Amino acid sequence: MKSSTLLVILILQAVLVMGILSQANAEFPKCCDNCRFFSGAVVCDDAGPKCRDGCVNCRVVQTSPKKTFRCADARADDGTPCKPCKKH
Repeated sequence: MKSSTLLVILILQAVLVMGILSQANAEFPKCCDNCRFFSGAVVCDDAGPKCRDGCVNCRVVQTSPKKTFRCADARADDGTPCKPCKKH
């Protein structure tokens, strides 16, 4: 494969990833207690008896003994920290 073809593929892949992450930004909850940062993305990984308001990607992760849900929303890492939800 020619290096110019490889370069075009890498650029298109980067554009695709950035487009996906920009769409994910609109779906990130207002607060998150368990944020994970990796590869230029921030994932809200909160788990509990229900998903918080604003969570779009809510998944059931455990069905017994109690049903547990996990918010799996993501956004691009723009350096903004996650706002915690817990009230101390």
